[in-house]
Amino acid sequence: MTMKSISIALSCLLFMGLQACKLTDVTDLKPENKLDESTVVVDIPSAEKLLAGTYYSLRDEPLANQTPMYVGLMGLNVTASGTSNNPYLTNNVPPNNSSLNGYLYGGPYQLIQTANFVILKTGALTSTDPRKAQIIAEAKFLRAMGHFYILRLFGQFWDPASSYGIEIKNIPNSPVAARASVKASYEFILADLEAAIRDCPEYKTGVMKGYATKLAAKALKARVLLYEKDYAAAAVLAKEVMSGPAVLSGDFVNLFTKEKYNSDEVLLASITFANNNNIYYENGKSYYWTYGGFKFTDRYAELLRQDTRKSIIVRTPRDPVDLLKWRGNGKFSTGVEGSQNDTEYYLRLAEVYLIYAEAEARRPGGNLEDALKALNTLHMKRGNSELIASGQKELLSLIRKEKELELGAESGEDWYDIVRYIKSGDLQGSAVKQSLTDENKLILPIPQVSVDASNHLIKQNPGY
Repeated sequence: MTMKSISIALSCLLFMGLQACKLTDVTDLKPENKLDESTVVVDIPSAEKLLAGTYYSLRDEPLANQTPMYVGLMGLNVTASGTSNNPYLTNNVPPNNSSLNGYLYGGPYQLIQTANFVILKTGALTSTDPRKAQIIAEAKFLRAMGHFYILRLFGQFWDPASSYGIEIKNIPNSPVAARASVKASYEFILADLEAAIRDCPEYKTGVMKGYATKLAAKALKARVLLYEKDYAAAAVLAKEVMSGPAVLSGDFVNLFTKEKYNSDEVLLASITFANNNNIYYENGKSYYWTYGGFKFTDRYAELLRQDTRKSIIVRTPRDPVDLLKWRGNGKFSTGVEGSQNDTEYYLRLAEVYLIYAEAEARRPGGNLEDALKALNTLHMKRGNSELIASGQKELLSLIRKEKELELGAESGEDWYDIVRYIKSGDLQGSAVKQSLTDENKLILPIPQVSVDASNHLIKQNPGY
């Protein structure tokens, strides 16, 4: 198998296979998902097929499985065996790391590339069918999602004045371009989300939550605004999402073992196909957490044992007999329909409560009582007793802890919170994790293959 050095600016990179090292064009998908400039879109049904191919990225290995795994290793909640995981565990990932290139950078750009095809080709239709605007809006939601993944993993998202934003892709196969500023990166992402909020379909209860909706777009925008530090706007939008129709699940364990992507707490989720279109390929989340060497850290297992959510600590074949050493992740212990694949939860309502609590606590003139009330709504819904906070500092600490307890070992949100809290002056890096002595390592390096292929027009991050 040979390496094809293809610029990410010319075509996004898709990593097909767990241990493969081939860089491949984003259009090199399974036949039923193949998307390229020759794809014919002549009406709404054919546009729907193109959109379905874009949603494939939410199910595929990079975004659904490997990115949350590797980002989890960077934080405090997840550990794993194998030397290939060490760069992420020690927060020292080199620019030539194959997982970095194939999964964390290539995956989001694959999503962006296919979304751009949908936007361009559907926009060219003369149809007056209202579904046309919805299809474009869903694609813009997915494009925003992809760009935001890149921004918070590879860009200095905490500093709007920074030139280390992202390479924005707004058309298919766009020529190589320099990285936009962080401010311009946010503006592009938020514009896409505004279009999604305006034109996406309404959120529906009682169905699979596998597609973009107005409610999911509001939730994602609230998350983006929190990172941008527009706390007042984030709080307003999060409160809108909290008003329904999505509702918090009444049974935390049931959410992950039975309800899964059908839960009315879930805003956006997808079954993970891992590196194969067949859900029975036996290489999804359940496999990784049961047999693949991924497990809770001792620190996180102990944190959970102080909380009612400790019931997600389950036994795996790799755990010792000692009950206190069981570290399996019950969020992914039950595969879908008898398989070892499971669900990636891209957005849950629980997170929105915590976005509101933090944004309200941080905004100038914020109501700390309201922020604490939102925090307690979630905390007590999970069967815990009421929390008390004396001042903003303690409240923010409780919110970050609650986010670990609620979202830990799902999609790496604890890592992103560590970075945000460090940059907001609430935490000291080395005090949180011994390996966090270099603030440059709070974001990942741009893959060297992309820097080189751009003739260094794409600037590498400082410190790499």
